[in-house]
Amino acid sequence: MKLLTRERVSQRRLIEILRVIENAGNPVGARAISDSLGNRGYDLGERAVRYNLRILDELGFTKKKGYSGRILTPLGSRELGCALVDDRIGFVNTRIEEYMFRTTFDPKTGRGDVIANTSIIDKADSEEVFDLLERAYDAGYAISRRVLILDEEESFSTLEIPKGSLGIATICSITLDGMLMKRGIPVLTSFAGLAEVREMQTVDFTDLIAYAGSSLDPIKIFMGRRATRVADAIFTGSGTVLSNVREVPAAAKSLVRELLDEFSGAGIGGLIKIGEESEPLLGCPVGSGKIGIAIYAGVNGMVAAEEMGIKIKTAPISILMDYSLIRDLK
Repeated sequence: MKLLTRERVSQRRLIEILRVIENAGNPVGARAISDSLGNRGYDLGERAVRYNLRILDELGFTKKKGYSGRILTPLGSRELGCALVDDRIGFVNTRIEEYMFRTTFDPKTGRGDVIANTSIIDKADSEEVFDLLERAYDAGYAISRRVLILDEEESFSTLEIPKGSLGIATICSITLDGMLMKRGIPVLTSFAGLAEVREMQTVDFTDLIAYAGSSLDPIKIFMGRRATRVADAIFTGSGTVLSNVREVPAAAKSLVRELLDEFSGAGIGGLIKIGEESEPLLGCPVGSGKIGIAIYAGVNGMVAAEEMGIKIKTAPISILMDYSLIRDLK
């Protein structure tokens, strides 16, 4: 790409200038760009910005809009999009690690913050959705029957509920990873996948996506593909459900079992299987000296409802919420 060598200017600096122009939404001048870059931690004066803008103009990524400043060209928008894909590689893992660090849940007291997925549904569908959430938990494919319900026009954290809708927050399985971290156990959330269920037994992963190599949440990717058969697994005992795998040192296996017992006592389950040292788990690769832990995804109940034709907008790993605020569906 020209951006890597042109005038020996840092690719990162040029991308940041393109990003500022895009975010402005209107033509923006060198002084405003310089101020915005300063807020982002880039010490680039107005004169240096003008120099870089000339380069971007020559590359065809920006153009002048009268005396108002620069705007992105279609070529510039495409270039920025490609660069941001590279930026986002690893972003999902970073986001997960941040949520893990901020998790404070104590399963012994039932207090503290857990990681939650959020969904927005039409109020008219609530009875059917709640029924499917309960069925998913009873069948073992969801990690908790406890949810936070928000009424129309209420808000919680970054979640705002439109008129005529309900918001539902379900516990995310990554909460376990946060608890492992807080117990001093190194944990890597490695894969998300489609797990095949036969006669109510989860037998194998049919598809896997690594968190580290994805620019999007792998669970969201599988949801978008509509490749699940969670409802079939609930009603017939055979289907495909969402789950994820984390790796921990094999020496921590007994501590993991203790923590999972505490989780179960607090009403949080979803364990599929704990693997053996250095051995694949249900077909999922596991690193040397590690064991894999497979857990059902917290969104499976919502996915089942969507499979039944209910319109739902779900965001995995969306917010932190105090466990004491959420209530049992029954």
